[in-house]
Amino acid sequence: MSGEQQSHVLVVDDNEMNRDMLTRRLTRQGCIVAIAENGYQALEMIQAQAAELDLILLDIMMPKLNGYQVLEQLKADPQLQHIPVIVISAVDDLESVVRCIEMGAEDYLFKPFNPVLLKARIGASLDKKRLRDQERAYTEQMYAAMQEAQAVKSDFLTLVAQELEVPVSTIRAHLERLAGEQAGHLSAAQSESVETIGSNVEHIVAILAELANETRLT
Repeated sequence: MSGEQQSHVLVVDDNEMNRDMLTRRLTRQGCIVAIAENGYQALEMIQAQAAELDLILLDIMMPKLNGYQVLEQLKADPQLQHIPVIVISAVDDLESVVRCIEMGAEDYLFKPFNPVLLKARIGASLDKKRLRDQERAYTEQMYAAMQEAQAVKSDFLTLVAQELEVPVSTIRAHLERLAGEQAGHLSAAQSESVETIGSNVEHIVAILAELANETRLT
């Protein structure tokens, strides 16, 4: 992982020997490792470190709160469910594997685990997590850019509407006075011109009203 940001991994296992073995292997793999001795401690640490955690290695058979219960609570929480989980357990029946995968586990390895396979699975999970984080960051950046562009557009439309409001109102008032004072004194061509100008002014007024409404909605 040279040249890359170190990944944070939480090891959850009630067996001290297993915790030490996994910690050593993860450290050699370039990870920053935290450990939890039981399910309750694991959930507390996950909630406290959710923003930093990149992967959880979870045992199943633990007292008080087992791995199934930890996984269920983890995947039910919208703030935590994005953290990938690899189950590492001595429970080697297919039913347990299917149950964990259906509950949201990223992978399932049997104890005693193969070191080479463990390293490969951990690396693959961390790579996928890194890609998901990059996609999420890109989406957030795009949304922020769209919001900023919308704000600039709204400010521009507001400025345009304000700048045109006074001169358009002035032209409108002059046309109304002209039509009233010169009624009967204008030629047919002049009357038609006044009507055309008045129609265009009303069209501009309608556009300004739409702009004002759009800026209120954005």
